[in-house]
Amino acid sequence: MPATVLLIDANAEDEQLFREELALIRDQPFELEVARTLAEGLGRLRPGSSGQIGPGADVILLDLHLPDSLGLTTFLRLQPKAGDRPIIVLVGQVDEDLGIEAVERGALDYLIKQQVVSTLLNKALRYATERTHTLLALKASETRYRELYENVVAGVFQTTPDGKFMAANPALVRLLGYASEDELLELHIERDLYMYPEERENWLRNMAAAGEIRNAELVLKRKDGRKIVVLENSRAVRDEHGQAIYYEGTLTDITEAHELSRQLSYEASHDALSGLINRREFELRLQRALDSVQSGAQHAVCYLDLDQFKIINDTCGHIAGDELLRQLAQVLQGRVRSNDTLARLGGDEFGLLLHDCGVDDAIMVANGLLKAVEHHAFVWGNSTFSVGASIGLVPVTPTFRRVTQVLQAADAACYAAKDQGRNRIHVYEEDDSLVAQRHGEMQWVARVKRALNDNRFFLEAQPIVPLQGDRQAKRNYELLVRMRDESGRVVPPGAFLPAVERYNLSLRLDRWVITTALQWISTHRSQIERVSRIFINLSGDSVGDPQLQEFIRQSIVELSVPPERIGFEITETAAIGNLTRANQLIAGLRELGCAFALDDFGSGVSSFAYLKALTVDYLKIDGLFIGNIVADRIDYEMVRSITDIGHVMGKKVVAESVESLEAMEKLRQIGVDFVQGFAVGAPVSIDSIGAW
Repeated sequence: MPATVLLIDANAEDEQLFREELALIRDQPFELEVARTLAEGLGRLRPGSSGQIGPGADVILLDLHLPDSLGLTTFLRLQPKAGDRPIIVLVGQVDEDLGIEAVERGALDYLIKQQVVSTLLNKALRYATERTHTLLALKASETRYRELYENVVAGVFQTTPDGKFMAANPALVRLLGYASEDELLELHIERDLYMYPEERENWLRNMAAAGEIRNAELVLKRKDGRKIVVLENSRAVRDEHGQAIYYEGTLTDITEAHELSRQLSYEASHDALSGLINRREFELRLQRALDSVQSGAQHAVCYLDLDQFKIINDTCGHIAGDELLRQLAQVLQGRVRSNDTLARLGGDEFGLLLHDCGVDDAIMVANGLLKAVEHHAFVWGNSTFSVGASIGLVPVTPTFRRVTQVLQAADAACYAAKDQGRNRIHVYEEDDSLVAQRHGEMQWVARVKRALNDNRFFLEAQPIVPLQGDRQAKRNYELLVRMRDESGRVVPPGAFLPAVERYNLSLRLDRWVITTALQWISTHRSQIERVSRIFINLSGDSVGDPQLQEFIRQSIVELSVPPERIGFEITETAAIGNLTRANQLIAGLRELGCAFALDDFGSGVSSFAYLKALTVDYLKIDGLFIGNIVADRIDYEMVRSITDIGHVMGKKVVAESVESLEAMEKLRQIGVDFVQGFAVGAPVSIDSIGAW
């Protein structure tokens, strides 16, 4: 059942942003409701009859700047009406301190609008809904506890100062499992009644000091030896000299409620799948650790994300994935100290809080975790799998003000470890360039989205020129996406494309390119007649999109575009990473009449092994081999080998990044079919296609 998110925000662009990002979240559906003013938002919050979360919303996203309320006052006005609903405030980049202050006043978290992406939004909403469910479970536990307490008849007693019963009512006799009051009168309380006799001394000291015991839990044993937990209220009856004559009070059996409360408390703080501490409890313990570093304590946090876990989920199913997580939880637990905190933070992510641990020791522990994961063989059916892990390690220092800052740093360090090759550790430092790069990419996410909304992307084309036979034959062209910034200047692709690829924007940008290219072709038919094919690049995410093939087919039909003029390029890495889906896409579009090129060929270690499995029409040799082909004999032989094998398999061969006439001559001698690069033509406006 989808969780309801109430967005209180007057900005229509913000609404569109959140709808798009929520649509990218696969594992948990969310339904978005929108209020434009604070007054409208308050009207949506309808508390249930018990004061619990009503049907109005499960999570609230609150912009602090609304037409009828501004700043922290917005949160403070909403908070009393929200009840148990978690509130995540939305602030701009320059208002982060306002978000921190809202959290200190009771908000669950804050999000910076310019950095909102589906991965961060998913984590924030998932934590909010899990927190809500935990609160409801605890409230249910408290309700059952009260009902049980009110319906139990209390046992009443009087005892002597030396620990003998003077009197006991029938309820107490039954409570302790005896047949009559007379049996109780024969007992010695410390020896026969206390499960842990040393607690009797504590009881006597507390009674002597205060003269009474209020709502104290005692662990007693019945006649049959079974343990029971009772709630005691008692007092000392004294003579005129202040000496205790006897003690009197009541005992209420709370064994079942105590066990139920203990179980619910365990469930509220532990992950049901792995049995490890959950994210909520991990953050509570991390907060205590963060508080203690102010007095000189040393701690460290490891953020562990599994590598290749998705392969097991996709090939064997989620049941196998869950079993692997259970096994790895036990493996990891066996490699940490008893006073450390290992938690499952969600999905295939684990957190480890190392108490009283310096950086060097933390690195040793983290290396042990890497080896333990790497050496664990997971057997499912007739197959055996192995996975790796990437770990971000963060020393917990006084420079961190909030738990979320520590976890964000650890998450960024973990991704830095992945970027460096996976199955390794990256230690976070305050001036960490790799982590800074990740934060920089997050800034680009917002800029790319605005550029898409403002239509600031455009296409250029670079010719792919025949090198053999008729040099005047029709040319192919590769389309290249470009972006203008807010001031109209062209942004280098290397600045924004890494963020596009990392933060799930590839699908959206690819579809914009496909639609724009096909619309241009449809309206420039005379120029297209002078062209062989126009090639459109597809990202790895698009290759894995099961709806892409039908989207392209429908677009070609609706725009009456001749498919024999269209080609698509996918990189070798993207094709190998999703071989089955890539072949389905290639086969389906080639059947329509489109062509396919395998880009960056030769960059992978198993290029030739996979080539037979990919039914492409063109091989584009990675430019790394072309740049020094004139002087480097090895590069020359590599290009010659790729060309020969490509021709044997019936494929045309294209050399990329050709920048000199000398290189062109070498490639012509080898037999390369086409060349592309500054030596034959730089990228130009798409409107120039067919003009050469």
